[in-house]
Amino acid sequence: MKRLNYLKLELYGLFREAHKIFSRVYEEITMFIFYDAQERYSLVIADNNENIIFEREITRAEAFRIINTRP
Repeated sequence: MKRLNYLKLELYGLFREAHKIFSRVYEEITMFIFYDAQERYSLVIADNNENIIFEREITRAEAFRIINTRP
């Protein structure tokens, strides 16, 4: 997986051809789960300036486990 440090969050969905299906905000970071056309899920963590800090592919089970977990 390529490093996407130069990519802003607003362009991530276009670059990966993915849809945002979940987001949760913590103090200064935001966690997103994207679902793309190849049926892959991605976990993306961004800061307040919408710079991508971390991006990782996850399984469908992991994605729904994160979605259904209460803070």
